[in-house]
Amino acid sequence: FSPATLSIKAGDTVIWTNKDSASHTVTSDSGSELDSALLAKGQTYSHTFNSKGEFNYYCTLHPYMKGEIIVS
Repeated sequence: FSPATLSIKAGDTVIWTNKDSASHTVTSDSGSELDSALLAKGQTYSHTFNSKGEFNYYCTLHPYMKGEIIVS
């Protein structure tokens, strides 16, 4: 995931776009804040962050792929 860490403000929407030939997910480390379907190349997933906090996520197919959204 690039960038690995993204800082935003509450109310902002983040859009993930899969630019890889492999499929990926956007899945919360804990809870259910982020829970995309399997995204093929070119597909997108968006989420609006209404609460402040740090939201860590990963790809269920490639658990070494990790990211973090920091909401202030």
